[in-house]
Amino acid sequence: MQTRTRTVPFPKVPGLRCIRAFKPGTFRNGTVVGVLLLLLSCVPLAHAAVSLEDVLGRIPVQHGGRVKPFASFAKESVLVVTGKTGFERQKPALLVWYWIAQPEVWNAKPILSVAHPELRKHFSSDLVQNRVSPALVLSDLEFKKLVSAARTKQEKKEKLTQLEQKQLELYERARLFEEIANVRMPGFVPHPGDPKMTWLPLEVFRDPQGRDIAAQLYPQDEVDQIASRFNFLIERLKGKTVDGAFLAAQGFSQSLAQLLFSRDMVFDEAAIDREMLYLKLRPFQLAGILYLIGILIWLAPKKKGKVGLLSFSIFAAGFVVHTFGFVLRILIAGRPPVTNMYESIIWVAWACVFFSLVFWLFYRSTLLPAIAACVATFALLVGESFPTFLDPTISPLVPVLRSNYWLTIHVLTITLGYGAFLFNWGIAHLLLYSLAFHKRKELTDRLTEYLYRSLQVGVILLASGTILGGVWAAESWGRFWGWDPKETWALIAVLAYLAVLHSRTAGWLDAFGVALWSAVSFLTVIMAWYGVNFVLGAGLHSYGFGGGGLPCVLAFVLTDIVIIMWFARRLKMKPAHR
Repeated sequence: MQTRTRTVPFPKVPGLRCIRAFKPGTFRNGTVVGVLLLLLSCVPLAHAAVSLEDVLGRIPVQHGGRVKPFASFAKESVLVVTGKTGFERQKPALLVWYWIAQPEVWNAKPILSVAHPELRKHFSSDLVQNRVSPALVLSDLEFKKLVSAARTKQEKKEKLTQLEQKQLELYERARLFEEIANVRMPGFVPHPGDPKMTWLPLEVFRDPQGRDIAAQLYPQDEVDQIASRFNFLIERLKGKTVDGAFLAAQGFSQSLAQLLFSRDMVFDEAAIDREMLYLKLRPFQLAGILYLIGILIWLAPKKKGKVGLLSFSIFAAGFVVHTFGFVLRILIAGRPPVTNMYESIIWVAWACVFFSLVFWLFYRSTLLPAIAACVATFALLVGESFPTFLDPTISPLVPVLRSNYWLTIHVLTITLGYGAFLFNWGIAHLLLYSLAFHKRKELTDRLTEYLYRSLQVGVILLASGTILGGVWAAESWGRFWGWDPKETWALIAVLAYLAVLHSRTAGWLDAFGVALWSAVSFLTVIMAWYGVNFVLGAGLHSYGFGGGGLPCVLAFVLTDIVIIMWFARRLKMKPAHR
């Protein structure tokens, strides 16, 4: 078949673009050649559609300001609606298609989680394992009045109570399910004249009036074929016959591609492959597992040289996977992956491991990667374990962040500083333990040196990032410094670590004092990083605000303080070994 040559306007949307013809090997990204070769070598794994889930999940859709595989949309939607990454042992892509195939069945199922105690009381007679059905939420007149009152307050920009926020969230989740189940979202068919416009949902193919609208943009016979194959797919999904549904899904997917080709548009399969690979590989979870395995091997009793080499090799493999995950996410999003709390946690964990490897090049101590592996594993576990408030969704940038130059320079610098201080925090705790339990002097001397150097690196990066943030603020907001909560706490963190560094240089603090105050100073980083965005929720940095996780963070902070005090008390009881 000959390639058509008509030029079509293409959407500048990360992850997907409409093109005249896809030419393998054509890339516009200035990515390192070696990484691209690694990426391309893995692409066939994502491209091979071997199951019903693969076929349905690969279909390109438009939602949330970008084009993505249906599998990404489904994963995000299932998480929002159910509060879990999966439900009833169904993969997200299949689950959402079952919602579409049998909306009346799923509408009556208790799939919406209800966490707030007052909301549980309201729906107490209808709850099943603290879940309620979308139908009950949307038909409860008393609840709808409460939601309406909360929405009125929100429109007036009045502060909502936690209960009112949860009422709105529950109602919106029920509405989201309703929109998806009735195929009003996502968009499946782009406008051939301007693919950046809102895409047509499958709802238009369900009645003659909708098909007439679609026929104004595409040939009538292609529109009728889409409608026929969509209905056929729904019937097969209702019957839950996998083989029949698989063939029906293939036919539906092919008819969508043919519909677009009828107007000289072809999807960039490489973009779909990248995102499908990212979804299947789950690189950050895999990296955390490799770090953990490396730690366990390193802790093995009576380890010999080969065992140590194996541990380091697995640790290095984890770092490669971690880095590869970032490369994939950058290629998918078209931006640095540090625009929300989830991405920053994953990035800070990467930075911690990176600095440990840099230090290892100078000191050749296996302690350094071991410390980084422990801390990075913990950070990755946190990032992957709380998807309801650490949102892993790949979303477009808000307008104030659309300067990729400043986003890269400022945000990456300041979060690299967080990574250095996370590494410093791990070293500080090991040094506190070593001093409190009177380990050999050679070990404590080495740890003291590592602590001091990581402190220097962190201070330089955090101070530089804070200053660069002021330059960006001058460009975006017209002032360099305004004592915004984010700016203020970043400055407090810099000053806290500068005080420790100065006290160490002046000789006011010994090794234990530096370790103690380095560990305590990390609490200022937590406040600047998490507290301002998720607790205070005030200031001009509103694009980074979120909610949730406060009990867990407080538990972590209190536990850490108790551990530090315990080390200090133990050392104080035996001053002779200082």
